Parts: sequence; structure tokens; C-alpha cells
Amino acid sequence: MDAIRLIRVAISVVSERLITILALTMCCGLSCWVMWQPQWDRVVTLGIFTVFSYCVIRNMEPKKYEDPQA
Repeated sequence: MDAIRLIRVAISVVSERLITILALTMCCGLSCWVMWQPQWDRVVTLGIFTVFSYCVIRNMEPKKYEDPQA
């Protein structure tokens, strides 16, 4: 039973990091696409994608830096 719990925790840690790395890589690729031929629709697409990626990553991360007394 403990081995299954340990594997489940390990997979969740890896998947969180993988999603973060994937989102950052996709934002970098989209930024390169925008800089290749800058147009307003590409810039808006980059902005929307970056904001949503940030929101997803922000909600997944543990709340390490919150004040415990608040």
C-alpha cells in the first residue's frame, strides 16, 4: 500500500513539473513565431496564451510563500 502511495506522489510531482516545462516551452515557441513575422493577431494570441499558461501554472503550484498567520 505504501509503495502505491509513493508512486502516486512521484507521478504527481513529475507531472506538475512537466506541465510547467511544457507551458514555458510552448510560450517560447509562440514568441519565436510572433517575432518571425510580427502582426497584431499573433501578438494578441501570444498574450492570451501566456496569461492562461501563467494562470494554470500558478494554480498548480503549492502555496509555499503564503503567510501561515493570515
